[in-house]
Amino acid sequence: MPHVPALLARLRDEPRYLAALAALLVDEVLAAPARRFIDPVRLTPLIVTGLQAVAAAPGHASWLEQRLRDALARIRPRQGTLRARLPGDLLPLLRTVVRRPYTPNRALVRAVVDQATVRDLSRTILHTTLLDFAKKVGSILPDTSKIPGAGVTSKLFGVAKGVASVVGLDASVEDRVRGFVDGAVGRVIDMIVDRVSDPKHAGEGAAFRADVLASLLDLPESAVHAKLVKLDPAVVAADVQAALVAVAAWDRLPAEVEAVLTEAVAGLGDVTVGELLAGSGEIEAWRGAVEAELRYHLGHGLTGPRFAAWLEHLVAGTLPEEQVPADSNTE
Repeated sequence: MPHVPALLARLRDEPRYLAALAALLVDEVLAAPARRFIDPVRLTPLIVTGLQAVAAAPGHASWLEQRLRDALARIRPRQGTLRARLPGDLLPLLRTVVRRPYTPNRALVRAVVDQATVRDLSRTILHTTLLDFAKKVGSILPDTSKIPGAGVTSKLFGVAKGVASVVGLDASVEDRVRGFVDGAVGRVIDMIVDRVSDPKHAGEGAAFRADVLASLLDLPESAVHAKLVKLDPAVVAADVQAALVAVAAWDRLPAEVEAVLTEAVAGLGDVTVGELLAGSGEIEAWRGAVEAELRYHLGHGLTGPRFAAWLEHLVAGTLPEEQVPADSNTE
């Protein structure tokens, strides 16, 4: 077909045709109903079978591990702190965001803090602090019980010495000390829940978040890099692969995916992509760049020998069956 080379030459030598094609493709997307791109009936089996295929791929975990190793090898810390990595105008915004008052509900706070590890840590801190205090009191308080005229002061010092002796020195009451500490731990947890979930203390939480942000931003990059390079790519890749396998084998996966997509479609209605983005400034900001990228890639794809051969078959109606993917949809 002699006109096929002429068409390909025109695409190659006259960029305006590629520009018109790129604009046409963008217009088609903007005019299409947004729901067309998230059709649950079409996408659900694609997502599910895709996840299952990736999870079952024999070399996927090794591929993940190598990608992680490559990424870690490319990371090089710069001199200075993490703060230097961020635009200066972004820092005040971050501080404003983290300082906004937020009061979680009691159930959420208790679910976070009322854990065995937190109780064990609190118990250890209280027990150690109590014993250290008792020993300290026992070593610094004078024995005033026999000082004439000491009165109430003498009795108070005597009680303090007695407490110090009982808590810090008398092993026979160790069980009672543990019992006291166990009760105190429960009270500590209750106090944390009460305080964090009280709107009156929301400002304290905001200040805490701001302090944490400031401390993190002041960390040198080298400190963060030292932690990153301690990651074992083999372990991380194995964990990601195990999670992927678990999701792929979930018997509710198809139903959950379809439910999420169906809910998204229901919220869109018949609105087009262009209507969805209208007023956001996204179309004006990105259209030129998207069309330029399309022209670039179309220029490479439509002027190569493989496309030329396909176009010859299209015009002549002679496409060999072996070039048609076996799982292609011919409907």
